[in-house]
Amino acid sequence: MEKLEKVEFIREKCAVSYGDAKAALDACGDNVLDAIIWLEKQGKTAQQATSYTTEANAQPEVSPEMEAAQAAYQASSKKSEFSQHVDSAWGDFKKLLNKGVETKFIATRHGEQIITMPVIIPIIGLFIWGFTIWLLIIGLFFDMRYHIKGAHPVTVDVNDAMDKVADAAETIKKDVTVND
Repeated sequence: MEKLEKVEFIREKCAVSYGDAKAALDACGDNVLDAIIWLEKQGKTAQQATSYTTEANAQPEVSPEMEAAQAAYQASSKKSEFSQHVDSAWGDFKKLLNKGVETKFIATRHGEQIITMPVIIPIIGLFIWGFTIWLLIIGLFFDMRYHIKGAHPVTVDVNDAMDKVADAAETIKKDVTVND
């Protein structure tokens, strides 16, 4: 134990100033127990009051220094408003990505399932490679039908809308072939 630690220990145990604790420690050759006894003989120690409570919630008194240290720690560990917004946006993005993986994009032709993939893949394809939309449209004219199926219910029935588009493509195809 270093001298400062010894002085702090004596100061806390005897409720004396740093000066009195250091003087007692010097007078007793750096022996902590002897320094405490020396302070008691000098009458400089505060009377230790004991208390007893039957309350389950009894909390020991917290020194003002400890309260200030706790407040400083909480203030320093608190996230900034920007950081909270970034965390919230990241959480929303992860949820959206998870839904995009769980929800499946299904392409069928003449009632047979041709391909099943996470719906996120065609969506990314639309953004990265714009020709994807043209492939989907051309597929409609080759009797392709697209559906979305997933664990989460779709608010707007996208499948009905895609069936209507496929029916419209079928009608256009028939009109074009009949006119030939």
